[in-house]
Amino acid sequence: MTASARRQRIVLATFGSPGDIQPFLAIGLALQALGHQPVIATSPYYRDLVSGAGIAFAPARPDRRPGQQDADYLDRLARQRRSPGALFREMFLPSPRESLADLLPVVAGADAVVAHPLVSGARLAAEARGIPWISTVMQPMGYLSAHEPPVVGPAWIAAALRRAGAGPTRLAYAAARRITGGWIGDWHALRVELGLPPEGGHPLWEGSHSPLLSLGLFPRLLGASRVDWPAQARVTGFPFFDRPGSVLPAPLRDFLAAGEAPIVFTLGTTAVNDPGEFYEESLAAARALGMRSVLLVGPGREGLFAAGDDAIAVAYAPHALLFPHASAVVHQGGIGTLSEAMRAGKPMLIMPYGHDQADNAWRAERTGAARVIARRRFRRDCVARALEQLLADATVRAAAARVEREMARDDGARFAARAIERALLGVAPATR
Repeated sequence: MTASARRQRIVLATFGSPGDIQPFLAIGLALQALGHQPVIATSPYYRDLVSGAGIAFAPARPDRRPGQQDADYLDRLARQRRSPGALFREMFLPSPRESLADLLPVVAGADAVVAHPLVSGARLAAEARGIPWISTVMQPMGYLSAHEPPVVGPAWIAAALRRAGAGPTRLAYAAARRITGGWIGDWHALRVELGLPPEGGHPLWEGSHSPLLSLGLFPRLLGASRVDWPAQARVTGFPFFDRPGSVLPAPLRDFLAAGEAPIVFTLGTTAVNDPGEFYEESLAAARALGMRSVLLVGPGREGLFAAGDDAIAVAYAPHALLFPHASAVVHQGGIGTLSEAMRAGKPMLIMPYGHDQADNAWRAERTGAARVIARRRFRRDCVARALEQLLADATVRAAAARVEREMARDDGARFAARAIERALLGVAPATR
């Protein structure tokens, strides 16, 4: 803790997949190292994970279900007979009243609230208690720059907008904001009930960024600040949470030691619950190339794949321990998995599944260390060709090594903790 800072109680309110929780754990540990008292407020599903890290835990809705699959908004809209507004509120402003009710007592007496973008009650609870709040953005597309339109839906739309310039993108954003503006009545109603002043901003657009500090919790290589980002935005680098005592499963350690570096195939922590034929096609592609493979298949699926000297299927393995042993990593493009593969300096083949993943994949491809394959084309022959080209390309290997060196310069958790501390002291956050 700096000489001018006192011990602060800071509530870190988060929600989502393990990939959404772990960056907050990393920041919590960094705050502890500075002498502060973090509290992680999230679904009871993560109680043991938080407590095991040695950080205070507070239960707060929305709840998380084991094995929950977070389907993409456009995908769910196409498959389900739901109104767009109801589905939007369920996914992006989940359980606002329940969230607020749980967080009001948690934040009482706190010095600050740091909020995940999907914790709809966090900002309201902080404002109701007169406590500073700090916002977070989990991926570059969260800042919605008109100069860098994100890949949402068909990739050709973003490509066309980039060619057309910022003007058409601003018009597209304005239209989307108007449409979704009619779907957030509960948010405004809660503000009235709490006696808070009217809020003209949209809680998922300009109103999602705290005027005090907005933390971009993603690798700096994926998104540099743009002129239309909030002035208070700071990209921290990805806050890696390396769980103490983590080890690779013994069968996996033996497999890695027994031969050449394998290709690792993974769908992260949510897409793994709805994999389709991803693992079957992956295994077939690796065997077509005569290469060994590691499949991270999720709990209860290990026995579904033929074992042998050339392949092993395990439920899960810590990415930080496994990826350095890989020849390449094939994954879905979630920000946590992507960041780990970048940190390991490995060539990547990315098959976006939904949400931010297509945009993350596009940004990763720009580094030169990744190639992208559409989900509809993820079949043995296409995957084998893509991997063969990826592994034979010296420029990709050089780019991956360069990415690894750049990632080593980041300390996202410590930078975020320092930025929080400085903001609460009234000092402008540092820039990089």
